[in-house]
Amino acid sequence: MSLFVGFAISIIILVTGYYTWLHTYWKRRGISGPQGWPFLGSFHDLADVNNPRVFVIQEWAKKFGKVFGFYEGATPVLVIGDPDMLQELFIKKFEYFNARKTTNFIHGEFEDPKEEPLVNVFFAYGNRWKKLRALNNPALSVKSLREVHDTMENSVICMLEIMSQHEDGRPFNIHEYFQELTFDVICRVAMGKTFSDQWNNKEVKFVQTIFNKSHRVLPWYLAVLFPQFENTVKNVFILHENLRGGDSLKLWMYCRTTVGNKYEDWMENVKQGVETTPNDFIDMFLDYYKETLIDCDRAQKIEILNSITSSCFAFIIAGYDTTANTLAYACYMLMKNPEIVSKAQQEIDEICTSENISYDDLSKMKYVNAIIKETLRLFPVGWFGCSRQCVTATTLGDIYIDAGVRIEADVSALHLNKEIWGDNAEEFVPERWLESTPRHVMSYIPFGAGPRQCVGMRMGLAEAKLTLAHLLRKYTIHSGPETEEKLTLIGCATVSPLKVTVYIKNRV
Repeated sequence: MSLFVGFAISIIILVTGYYTWLHTYWKRRGISGPQGWPFLGSFHDLADVNNPRVFVIQEWAKKFGKVFGFYEGATPVLVIGDPDMLQELFIKKFEYFNARKTTNFIHGEFEDPKEEPLVNVFFAYGNRWKKLRALNNPALSVKSLREVHDTMENSVICMLEIMSQHEDGRPFNIHEYFQELTFDVICRVAMGKTFSDQWNNKEVKFVQTIFNKSHRVLPWYLAVLFPQFENTVKNVFILHENLRGGDSLKLWMYCRTTVGNKYEDWMENVKQGVETTPNDFIDMFLDYYKETLIDCDRAQKIEILNSITSSCFAFIIAGYDTTANTLAYACYMLMKNPEIVSKAQQEIDEICTSENISYDDLSKMKYVNAIIKETLRLFPVGWFGCSRQCVTATTLGDIYIDAGVRIEADVSALHLNKEIWGDNAEEFVPERWLESTPRHVMSYIPFGAGPRQCVGMRMGLAEAKLTLAHLLRKYTIHSGPETEEKLTLIGCATVSPLKVTVYIKNRV
């Protein structure tokens, strides 16, 4: 018994010593940062859904400056708020940092189809990422956006028709309407749904809960403590509701069923020799794989359809919350600044003289565009994508970075920097975007930067501008007794307002 106790104590001492040594990685390089917890480092502090990660990092930046390090379990993470170093990270040394930091996703090796057969463009890197990026680019090009513009506009108009029930002056949470809208748009332009079905899509709830899942659960703790066994943790807990089970699995099955049904219709047309023009992203993917799908065996067909499903799943996840949040934040800031609402409405009235708002009209609305850009400056909804993982050892500035080290851009440090934006950096001033003030290329990165900049950026911006233009053309939004003095923000992957209470007044 005493031998066993001695052995156990020795193991504890060795493990404790090993993690203590790991947590000196940045100190050995002269980099300061938060102390963190034993073994877990700072992961627990950053995994609180009620105190989003971005705000924790903001507080650390005030204490440690533009460059500091912390630990997610056994993995060192470097936070950078210096624009020159970020330009090096995202652009000049892209080949060294072409993998995305994936703390928000427990996974295997993305370059290994056996460990991760269902990879998507957001998480893939290396050769798989290059192939998926090339496949996704045409679906989100300006040409494609012109083709789906009328569909997006119809969804916006349907949203406003439902919203009209609040013309009597009753307050309501406008964020919910934007969530319904963005899910509706993705289902129509990406997955081929032929009509708007807002407030009837049960899958919206699946996506909402996915973004609000806590990371303070056993699988996450194990994954950060033992990153070398992350794929094993994934396989053991894959159906855990906070990983890939629960609502995540339900949403994936919804995408898989839709893809399967579309494939059956597409294959029937192929057999009958009927040429079909791709009308949505699934059609585009099926057309891309046409020759392979016609001649492949069942196993290869399933692999391709699962790959298409993963892309559709990624479209929903990436395009739903970010655009809905952007619109909610924009409305909140507009309520606080009624003079900006008037300026925007004046521009919209001058440019949009017909019943519909065309794709070309969007590019003419400089002030509406400035409102969206200023919203994204103050509320960078895609900050979680502004991160990388080192795949080949190199340096950033004068700091040596080993392979496997993760890098996180401190987007707030850039977007709120008074040296870049002036003394009013923390104020909502759309007019700053109408000026021709030269700024560092990394001073504004709401969609990331470099070759891995968000592939859906154009679509997100077009949808946001179209929605805001239609909303302000029909209504004046304003605050009232129930409007939040300060928004309650939540989330682990993204930062969402709990609600944004608005009042609307019909302009007609």
